[in-house]
Amino acid sequence: MSARASSIPMFDHDEIIQSHPIATLLIDKGGVILFVNAAAEQLCNTGRAAMVGRVVYDVIGMDRGYRQRMNDPATSALYAHRAEITISGRKPAFADLQMVPYGRGGHRILTIVPSQNDAELMGGAIGRSGRAAGAAASMLAHEIKNPLAGIKGAAQLLARKADAGSERFTTLICAEVDRITTLIDQMEHFSRGQPIACAPINLYQPIHQALETVRARQFPGVRFAEDFDPSLPMVQGNHDAVVQILLNLATNACEVLGGHDDGVVRIATAYRHGLSIDNGDGRGRIALPIEVSVSDNGPGVPADIRGDLFDPFVTTKREGRGLGLALVAKLARDMGGTVQHMRDGDWTRFRVHLPVAAAQNGERR
Repeated sequence: MSARASSIPMFDHDEIIQSHPIATLLIDKGGVILFVNAAAEQLCNTGRAAMVGRVVYDVIGMDRGYRQRMNDPATSALYAHRAEITISGRKPAFADLQMVPYGRGGHRILTIVPSQNDAELMGGAIGRSGRAAGAAASMLAHEIKNPLAGIKGAAQLLARKADAGSERFTTLICAEVDRITTLIDQMEHFSRGQPIACAPINLYQPIHQALETVRARQFPGVRFAEDFDPSLPMVQGNHDAVVQILLNLATNACEVLGGHDDGVVRIATAYRHGLSIDNGDGRGRIALPIEVSVSDNGPGVPADIRGDLFDPFVTTKREGRGLGLALVAKLARDMGGTVQHMRDGDWTRFRVHLPVAAAQNGERR
């Protein structure tokens, strides 16, 4: 072995595949999925546990000819340009499919490269949803501001007579009214497409504020669980927008669990290597390694609306207006991020991915 060859470092091939930005699946000779990387999870909006063990074309809808070839052990290689596929019940999209043999057991590696904008394929028409939600919200803004002013005034009067134990609740009411008023001001500019101001933020500050607000509502039978990565870098985002996203997602989860004695809402953070998206704004692919997720062990979203979940006026609530998740998608997109829904085993999971603050892009690998 030469001195030059001996100096080449050893690599963890599993981590390389997991971090690879192209959706990659390992399937056996019968088309059963054995492994998926993080990009495939993101593309399919489905967790690994819900994908492994299933036939690939049950997860990714495709033409009958492609299904037959993937199910045929004699077909070891395949290349398809702009093949029409369907993922998670969304509208058909086009992608380049490439399948090559792997090892001697008849296994094959399948890669999927979307031919269209990632944001349209993976975000459930987030741009269209955000614009429509903004138009509706703008009409409501004036009517909402007046009662908010009254609520804040009443809270300030109560604060003068509150003891130390109750003062934190009146303070919380005032802080929430101020945040909602600011949000409404932003929503009045929604349809005009004005961006929200983003800066480096500590993700745990808006997480704490959102959880404090949801807990104060005291949903019966609901337990909160936290699974946080303590070493996350600063996030490029907007504090109030992150609070609103988490407040909407956590409140939805609590309401879905109404009547359950063993309901759990889990809030988790993680650093995901290799996740990126092209929002179609000319900046190319943007790394989105910061993940915050809200999960619940409720019954899940009905299959017939999963593909339109982030569209306005789509809701399962009897009294709902269907603007909450459209707003979540809009705010995530305004911060340069994205949000996905998936059913992962017994859990319904919403994952928000955001960029690292610019000054810290190289600090964690």
